[in-house]
Amino acid sequence: MKQILILIAGLFLFSCASSQGFDRGLMRESLSRDQINTCNEIERILNLKAQLPKPFKLAIYFKDSFTYHHFCHDRTALTLENKNKIAELEKDLIDKKIVSDLFVINNSIVHGISLKDIRLAAARLGADAVMVIDGIGSVDKHNNVLGATYCLIITPFFIPGTIADSLYISRANLWDVRNEFLYLSLEEEAKTTETRPAFFIEKKRVINEAKIQSLNKLIPSILNRMIKMEPKDEEEVW
Repeated sequence: MKQILILIAGLFLFSCASSQGFDRGLMRESLSRDQINTCNEIERILNLKAQLPKPFKLAIYFKDSFTYHHFCHDRTALTLENKNKIAELEKDLIDKKIVSDLFVINNSIVHGISLKDIRLAAARLGADAVMVIDGIGSVDKHNNVLGATYCLIITPFFIPGTIADSLYISRANLWDVRNEFLYLSLEEEAKTTETRPAFFIEKKRVINEAKIQSLNKLIPSILNRMIKMEPKDEEEVW
């Protein structure tokens, strides 16, 4: 009898699950783990100068991202489809003579996760600049009014009483390989919603939809910013 009561109580709590929302502050904080904490470091960064040739060789590196499910998270790497969307930049950038070559850095030659490790890998490939693409996602799974029927045990299999909201923030930073000068930093976000029976909600599918939309918004933003930062003089460096 006690076990039955515990089961009924658990199903009741499950059926009453409410939205937790998204903690954008925590998400952005997780994207910016490298903190500047000394005056000497600030002074060093202020003394950095732009020095890209025109056109320049551009390397792109995709860092693994995270997906938060309320108070926990798991790793979710950028998919091949996501990477192909970014690769569409190549034709436009070369046609506009902004870059002479564009290539993606394979994870196998990056020995570490720091910016220095990524710049070292880009240098081995002969790149002048490296664009680091990363992002972070969050899934908020909760029930609508139909979720109250989940206490009947079998209803989570066919009653669409669960809503999964997903938010994905994608980011692109363009760094000078030689001296770590930051040329641009862009951020785009997208949100998607899915309503299904509880047992048919797939968090990875939901977050991937938001990820694709976010990256689709990031691509034109990168192109527009790189066009605007282009030097007017053919002999001028960036």
